[in-house]
Amino acid sequence: MSKRATPRGILVTVAFLALYCAFSIWYGLTHRVWWMLAIGLLAAIACAGAAGMLRWSRFLVWALSLGFAVTWLYSIWAAARVGYFYPLSWLSIIVSLIPGSLLLIVAAFCSRTAHRHLGTPRR
Repeated sequence: MSKRATPRGILVTVAFLALYCAFSIWYGLTHRVWWMLAIGLLAAIACAGAAGMLRWSRFLVWALSLGFAVTWLYSIWAAARVGYFYPLSWLSIIVSLIPGSLLLIVAAFCSRTAHRHLGTPRR
């Protein structure tokens, strides 16, 4: 069996970037949030670069992952600041944070994969 040209981790990263791109563009168009269109275009460029194994695309993957992490953490902080979590039980709070935590894990995986496969020159 021959070795594939593109590592499996990059293929998974490209798939997640494509989903993120599609969602951002759809959300930006339907809700008229124009900065989401810009994020969707950045995700499309990162997707194409990662699929082509281009080293510069790792910076876009890192920027998108960092942007997602900062935005998610800020939304948690803002919700806690206005008292959203106050009437909830600890179990409800933890369950409500699971989807965002999983997406944060995916972003970390994509960043690690981009660093691993696109961050160092091949020998």
